[in-house]
Amino acid sequence: MGSSLFVLAIFFLSCSLVSCITSTEFLYPNFTASNLQFVDNFGNFLISRNGTFKASLFNPNGQQTNFYLCVIHMASNAITWSANRNASISNSGKMSLTFNGISITDQDGAFKWSTPPLKASVSALQLTEMGNLVLLDQFNVTLWESFRYPTDTIVIGQNLPVGLLLSSAVSSGDLSTGNYRLAVSASDALLQWQNLTYWKLSMDAKAYTNSNYAVEYMAINQTGLYLFGHNGSVVVIQVNLSPSEFRIAKLDYSGQFNVFSGSSLSREFVGPDDKCQIPFICGRLGLCSDDAASNPTCSCPPNFHAISNSADCVPSDGSYSLSVSCSSTDNNSGSNASLVSYSRLGYGIDYFANDFTMPVKSGVNLSVCEDLCSGDCSCLGVFFENSSGLCFVLQNELGSVMSTTGRNADRLGFIKTLVGSSPTNGNNNFNGQALRFPIVGLVLLPFTGFFLLVALGFFWWRRSRISETEKVKLSYPTSPSSGDLDSFSIPGLPVRFDHSIDDDTSGGGYSSSSSGPPQLVYFPLFALEMHEQGKYLEVADLRLEGRVTSEEVEKLVRVALCCVHEEPALRPNMVSVVGMLECETPVGQPRLESLNFLRFYGRRFTEASTIEENDGQDDFMLYPRANASVSSKMSGSPTSFSYISSQQVSGPR
Repeated sequence: MGSSLFVLAIFFLSCSLVSCITSTEFLYPNFTASNLQFVDNFGNFLISRNGTFKASLFNPNGQQTNFYLCVIHMASNAITWSANRNASISNSGKMSLTFNGISITDQDGAFKWSTPPLKASVSALQLTEMGNLVLLDQFNVTLWESFRYPTDTIVIGQNLPVGLLLSSAVSSGDLSTGNYRLAVSASDALLQWQNLTYWKLSMDAKAYTNSNYAVEYMAINQTGLYLFGHNGSVVVIQVNLSPSEFRIAKLDYSGQFNVFSGSSLSREFVGPDDKCQIPFICGRLGLCSDDAASNPTCSCPPNFHAISNSADCVPSDGSYSLSVSCSSTDNNSGSNASLVSYSRLGYGIDYFANDFTMPVKSGVNLSVCEDLCSGDCSCLGVFFENSSGLCFVLQNELGSVMSTTGRNADRLGFIKTLVGSSPTNGNNNFNGQALRFPIVGLVLLPFTGFFLLVALGFFWWRRSRISETEKVKLSYPTSPSSGDLDSFSIPGLPVRFDHSIDDDTSGGGYSSSSSGPPQLVYFPLFALEMHEQGKYLEVADLRLEGRVTSEEVEKLVRVALCCVHEEPALRPNMVSVVGMLECETPVGQPRLESLNFLRFYGRRFTEASTIEENDGQDDFMLYPRANASVSSKMSGSPTSFSYISSQQVSGPR
């Protein structure tokens, strides 16, 4: 015993003077090592019995700032495991093996990493021929092993059970945990970014599904990659590969999952093989285009441009900035309530997550989809399928977008932006004036449709008054009861529309001729009826004949009708209205079932006109007289004219 201690003392003394000698297979407590001590052996302090693997205090990619305790395949120099991946040390930082386990400290003694508390004292550290680093007790019972704590790689003989993950590194020289994950579920192996799936093993052309058993773990061996179930006796999914004695499966820092074999690390399998499917391949909102050689090209989509010294893309209009999710650590203001706009990505552009997530809504229009996003501070954009009304949302973080050809042709993306520029074009702090504007918009929104229609009619009428050559009088102030009807009003709605319909006019159009006394028209109902018949030019003033097209009038009518939907949630917001009028956003399709209330109100408006024409008396009222009998209130006389308030027409505020 005394002689053994003497030998150990001589060994440690010699290590302090010259480069230490690498041990084979086993090390024993009270051992320390640093890269500087083993610099002549490139930091290697332990090798497996046949020299297949080595344990080293290593600096990946040759950089001189980050050193890690690693297990490395000797022939290929591939790192298969690292201990302190999120707490690197300098070249003089130390790894210590004691009776309590392994610990790593930096040159100043600062703690960086250690094995968890163990059930017994450590007698030895072993590096096996499979690349497993194992702590043993005095009975050679395993107390801890690196195979149970995978990083980004598994090797032959190592299992990745359901519940454990492979996590990518940040780069080839920085082994810190990156943003990509490989998870094994009960039915598949999945690649994920920000908890969003972007690839499944079962979807690969080389993968075969053999059974419906629940998956228990993933493993590789000399013949391929497998998902096993039923205590390892059943293959659920398999990828057959050429026979090889050495094989690793690695989640690369780029986001691809690779299987390599041989000392030259020949790649046998990759997923996804389309690099544009990788979520952050071109940075935030970068547009990835994949050519025939599978070399992705990064650019920015329409309406966006690149930031200097960055792959990220931001709105080209400097008065807009990208929204920041309320769940993001970059969100300093904690508010996403500023005035929201949406920038269209254009056709032929899709997002990696759309094929792996369920839409939040179906059978809706774009306005509803955008409103859902505007009301969710974690939502950063939407994708909308016009044909199906499917609404997909982008949450928490924005990745890259990708070009598509022929697939999901009518799926359009819209990125939430905030009105107001900032130095970084990504901050959502605004002054008080900007924050107050949406309140005004919300108050005015229910009346937008009516105002558009009334303003349009007034504009045309005003132009006719100015013109010296065209003077057509649309109203008949000399009619017996025009003054009476002028005094009739319903709060929140126009008092009177001066358009008339000739008795001889066909097709429901209106005329300015004086062939007979006109019928007053409830203009929103008339616009709805012409929309249903597709006769949009009938809505335009006849004096504009030849100066407006049916398409121009159709756009105005459709926008206006969308703004008067009975359900507030179906109405577009102010920004969407402007976008539709300026052709930046597809024009919404009015929901007829939500516009039926116009028919009811239009008939009541016509009732008032009929009473005026026939009786010439002001014998109707909005409210029953105080002394009116119950029977008179219930009668069908004009005195029971229905009253609809602006609150009822426009919906809740």
